[in-house]
Amino acid sequence: MQITYAFLLDCTLDWRLALPHLMVVSGASQKLGQGWGMLRNEQLITAIIPVRLSKDKLYDEPERINRIIGQLPAPYVPLIVDYGTCAERAEELRNVAQSTNTKIVRVETGDVPFSVGHARDIGTQHATTPLVMYHDIDFLLSSDGYMRVVSEARLRGMPENAFAFFALPGAYLTQDFTRTYLDLVASGDGAFADLLVHDGVIRRDTKVFEHMTFAISAIVASRYHLLALGGHDKSFSGHGAEDFELMHRLSSYYRKGPRSRDYYKNTKDNSIQTYEGFRAFFALYGLDVFTRGIVISHLSHPRRADPGYIGTDNQARVSQVMRDYDNGVLSLPPLADETSSENTLVLVTPGSAPARALRHAFPAFGKHHVIPESSFGTAEDLIAFIREEGFTRCFMLNPYGNPHRLSLYNALKEEGIRNVAYDRGAYNDSWFFDTKGFLGESGSYDRSLWDRPLSEDEKISTRNWIETHRRSNETLERNGSRLGGQHLRQILKLGDRRVLFVALQRPSDTATIHFSGPSLNAENFNTWVSRLASEIDPRRYIVVVKKHPLESERPDIDNVIFASDDTHINDLIELCDKVVVINSGTGLIAATYGKPVICCGTAFYAHDGFAYRASSVEQLIELAGQKLAVDEETRLRFVHYLVNNFYSFGKSEYDSKVSASTGSTIRVVNRTVFSEIRGLTADSIVLGHPPKGVSLDAPLFYSYGGRTGIQMSASKPQPKSAPQTHKLPTQKPQVQQPPTPKLQAAASLGGKRKINIFRRPLVPVVRPFVRLLGNPHDVIQFNHDPTGFFQNLKNVRYQRIGRMLFP
Repeated sequence: MQITYAFLLDCTLDWRLALPHLMVVSGASQKLGQGWGMLRNEQLITAIIPVRLSKDKLYDEPERINRIIGQLPAPYVPLIVDYGTCAERAEELRNVAQSTNTKIVRVETGDVPFSVGHARDIGTQHATTPLVMYHDIDFLLSSDGYMRVVSEARLRGMPENAFAFFALPGAYLTQDFTRTYLDLVASGDGAFADLLVHDGVIRRDTKVFEHMTFAISAIVASRYHLLALGGHDKSFSGHGAEDFELMHRLSSYYRKGPRSRDYYKNTKDNSIQTYEGFRAFFALYGLDVFTRGIVISHLSHPRRADPGYIGTDNQARVSQVMRDYDNGVLSLPPLADETSSENTLVLVTPGSAPARALRHAFPAFGKHHVIPESSFGTAEDLIAFIREEGFTRCFMLNPYGNPHRLSLYNALKEEGIRNVAYDRGAYNDSWFFDTKGFLGESGSYDRSLWDRPLSEDEKISTRNWIETHRRSNETLERNGSRLGGQHLRQILKLGDRRVLFVALQRPSDTATIHFSGPSLNAENFNTWVSRLASEIDPRRYIVVVKKHPLESERPDIDNVIFASDDTHINDLIELCDKVVVINSGTGLIAATYGKPVICCGTAFYAHDGFAYRASSVEQLIELAGQKLAVDEETRLRFVHYLVNNFYSFGKSEYDSKVSASTGSTIRVVNRTVFSEIRGLTADSIVLGHPPKGVSLDAPLFYSYGGRTGIQMSASKPQPKSAPQTHKLPTQKPQVQQPPTPKLQAAASLGGKRKINIFRRPLVPVVRPFVRLLGNPHDVIQFNHDPTGFFQNLKNVRYQRIGRMLFP
């Protein structure tokens, strides 16, 4: 397919970039997360209008586009995507764009059938606002209606929360009422026209509409998030079901409620009758919009019979595509940001775990090409390729991860080619995109970048962040439960001696191999620890060591006490007087908490006032016996810089496997949900956190019968953000049961019954028997309503027992 992009903006062409078949006009690109305020004239949403005019002028398409643009208020930026309109009519769209000062993207498709999903994606790639709205030419709202859509975005915290999205309810108007609606809009009474449509739907007035959907393809979502997800699945040809597949992936980051019964079933509609199939589930993303009186009108028009409009198998295959995504079989590559001036060579294997985990970083790469590092035999090959293809920078994982990657990294530095190195940070859920090096040799930690006075508000927020981190039970690696420092002291039988805590590192870790500094390596560091333990005053000090959580065996170190392998790292930091490390992230955490830290290697955080450096084992012993302290001002300044200026943050899911050669555990990140990304763009990219689901007691679910009318899907465990404690009935008689339960609880829970005050002590007594005879789902039901649980059991004997226990 030959594609030509042409932009018209304010009737002026400003050629910023000219490549074969690619013409782009400059425009002010708004960064996601800068916030758009509450001004009515702030550009917030790009209304993407995909179109291919019919050869036979089937209906008034240009007039409809003109009408849409005329109704769009100031927060909107219209964008027309001309997806292969025949040469005879292409001029009509150019005239529309010129007369309305509207941007247009022209796609030369040849004989390729019209693909509405691909056209929408091209619009997304060239949009310049933080949000986009997919707007077919047969959709229409009044100006007031469009402003109410803006309010819906504000209500959800968009665009600062990139994972939130919603879809507009859509009413397919009759031919007669379409004329009435358009007459009202033309007369300036569009708001009343919208009200008539909503009222007609409520009254089920067939003179107004033929049918409606509570979540039409007019989706409003974060442009950045859509780029990261890969947009629409291009295997869906033409029109139909492509929006369902996209909503399936969007909802995987924002589960608004429990999945419906038989979720993968493609029902006829998502009407408010039964909570069944994915269409009913997707209705949740438009039902609340409908209750506030917003319905976009689908204007009547003659049906087209072009390829792409008829004869597709989209509806037949959409369910399997959804399953493939849930099972990890399907993974669409992210889309490029065509408005970016960056062109990044990404040295990652396509489809690999790192590529999947970095999904939400890809839009920040701008235009990008993903090529495995193994494709470049030598560093010279890489340098030549970058210059030939015009890449502005290179991206790679940990540059010290293997010798070949390190050789490429060193060559890039020598040639002065911009490079971004990526790895996990030392704080919980932290990551870094480093443009100045890597760990101990990086210029990103230079004192000049962070050693500046902080305001009182900055100091308070930094102290609050530190305290939240300290109180959290989360750790970089899996640890046991918190016990507290004093409790741990009793367990280890340490008496009143001061504790020197040594956090061991993995011998094979990058930071250990390449940045051990004076301590040379992990094995030699262990000899330093042994000598420290033998020469330090035993009346005052004791050395406590913990092995790295991912190592399978403890090394032999004399004269020390090993803490239990699952001891929580924060308990050890709380317990100790000082911390000794090579350059471990534990050292950064301890210094962040205000503990003196002695680094025996090259540590990026070993700054005067924050941590101490030992250049020899003798100096280590000397420092260990001294009274050391962390400078409070230095501590706050460095931590503030890391948290607010350097580190990116995102929660990750890991796969673990045991190395056959070493027996140690290897953890591989397969998904990271970033909340903020720094280092790839001039301004931080704020994505926020996936919104939580809505309670089943909320009015949103009343249309489906509320708590007694909804049944969740048994196809996949529900995320924490969505209610998952109830298996609820539907009007259908078929009820999916949990896998092979020993106790078969009925689906209906109804309202929670009050338990007689004298019977309440029986609940914790009975619970272990429910757990023994049933499954975790039964325990959840019992905890919610002990009386109702026994009443709904199918086994008559258990029902009798329940009546005796909880009458």
